[in-house]
Amino acid sequence: MRNYKSLGAVAALFGFAFYHSAFAEELLPFPENSSIVLALVADGVQIYESKPNPAGGFQWSLKAPEAELKNAAGEILGKHGAGPSWTLNDSSSIVGSVPPLKNLAAPASIPWLLIAVKARSGSGILDKVDYVMRVATEGGAAPAEPPKTQAETAQAKYHAIYLFLKKG
Repeated sequence: MRNYKSLGAVAALFGFAFYHSAFAEELLPFPENSSIVLALVADGVQIYESKPNPAGGFQWSLKAPEAELKNAAGEILGKHGAGPSWTLNDSSSIVGSVPPLKNLAAPASIPWLLIAVKARSGSGILDKVDYVMRVATEGGAAPAEPPKTQAETAQAKYHAIYLFLKKG
């Protein structure tokens, strides 16, 4: 596995262009003394469900993500799901701690996040991971129109880069 030291190197690997604005200057910093163990692209949906709004009516609440995790060649190496959790084909799995340690709003997309790992299982690449960072998000935000009934669900397509970081 390559050990990437910068977000720019990962962006170049996946062909992502980061915003050239004040937003780009506020990128989430890596945790001190950490490095990238693995970088994967997520391609999937954010699933929202209707919940009562304290102000009346209903509002969207994130239920779970469902995404495939792919390498730069497009090979599916795992999946991302509720928890939040990430599971690789090598049988290693991690669960992140919520709320995130840091987040950064992304225009018309789900935010960039830094999440600490709270649980690990299996043996493989992810058993070395201490943090997960979600960057370069595209889409995935809840619908602008609130739900009309409590039974409604919605799916919003999204893409992101997940960086799996280790301490030291």
